[in-house]
Amino acid sequence: MTEPLRTLEAIGFDAQFQSQVAALGDDLVPARIAIAHGESYIAWTARGSCKAVLAGNRLTDWKDAIHRPQVGDWVAGSYSDSLDAFLVAHLLERRTCLIRQASGKRPEPQVIAANVDVVGIVSAFGEGKSARDRRLINEPRIRRYLAVAEQSRAQPILIVNKIDLSEDPAAVTAPFAQTFPGVPVVLTSALAGMGLDELGPWLPPGKTLALIGMSGVGKSTLVNALVGRATQRTGEVRESDARGRHTTTHRELIVLASGALLIDTPGMRELGLWETEPEIDKGFDDVVAIAASCRFGDCGHVTEPGCAIREALETGALPSERWLSYQKQGQKLEAAQNRGPRRGKSGARAFPGPRKR
Repeated sequence: MTEPLRTLEAIGFDAQFQSQVAALGDDLVPARIAIAHGESYIAWTARGSCKAVLAGNRLTDWKDAIHRPQVGDWVAGSYSDSLDAFLVAHLLERRTCLIRQASGKRPEPQVIAANVDVVGIVSAFGEGKSARDRRLINEPRIRRYLAVAEQSRAQPILIVNKIDLSEDPAAVTAPFAQTFPGVPVVLTSALAGMGLDELGPWLPPGKTLALIGMSGVGKSTLVNALVGRATQRTGEVRESDARGRHTTTHRELIVLASGALLIDTPGMRELGLWETEPEIDKGFDDVVAIAASCRFGDCGHVTEPGCAIREALETGALPSERWLSYQKQGQKLEAAQNRGPRRGKSGARAFPGPRKR
C-alpha cells in the first residue's frame, strides 16, 4: 500500500455513503474504486492506494458485470495484511451511474463510470469523415450522449475541443444554444491551452467529472492539460477521415490539483442507450410541447385532424430535421427493445410521436 495521499472526504465520501457503511456494521471500512481491470482493482482507502479484490463468494454473487464494482464506485470491505489488498465485501448504492448498451447482438448494460457529478461530452470543432461532414455539430451523436448523461442523473455539459481551428470561436456557442437549450457549453483547445479555466466551475474539490466522446476529439490531450502531466497517451488523427486512435484503453479516476476528480474513458465508436425507462422524449421538450396541442391525446401525427405536429411542420415552427431526429431516436430505442426482453416497467413506447403530458 502507498502512503495516504488524501482523505476519503476529499474524494467524495459524504454522509450518504457514510450512512450506508454504518448500516452494514461488521467493522467494515469504505474505499473508492480508482481503476477496474476485470476482477481486479485499484482502490483508494484511508490507508492509501492499494490493490483490491472481491472477497469470498462475491465473484459468484456478482455474476452480472453491472452489479460488480466499477470506476468511481464506493465499496465497503476490510484490509487483508496477508494478501496486501483490500477485500471488497459490499457495493454501496450508486448516486449516479453512466450506463451504455454494450456492443454486440445480445443487449447487455455496461457501466462506464459511477458516482459522477458532471458528465463532459467532448466533441471537436471540424470533426468528420470528409470536408462535407466537417461541421461543428453532429446532432444525432451528441443527442445520444446527452440521453446517456441525463439517464445517469449527472449534470451534462458540452465541451467543444480544438476550438483553435475556428476563425470565430465566439460564434460557436450559438448553434449549441439553439439546438441544445439549457445545456452549458465550454469551448477549449487542449493543445493551445485555451478555455481550461472555463471548466473551473465544473471542477470543484471533491466533485467528479467524467469525460466521454468519440475517438479523435482530444479527450486524452484535454486530460493531460487538466492534470498537468502526460497521464494518458495521445494519438494522431488521420487526416483522411479525422478519426483518432483509441488512446485511452481503460477508465481511471484521477485527482486534479484543484481537488476535483476526473474520469477519462476510452473513445467510443458506439454509444447505445440502455433503456430502463421511457427515454424517447428526453432532449425534445420542444417537440413534446407542440404535441401537447394536438386535438387527440393518442395522435399519431400522420393523418389525424387537428394535429399540431403536422401544422408546425407546414408552417416551419418545427424544423423537419428536428422531427426526423426525434423519429430516429424513437426508432433506435424501439429496435433496441425488440432485441431483448423489456427492461423497464413499460419499456420504450411505440412510435411515431410523443404523447400529451
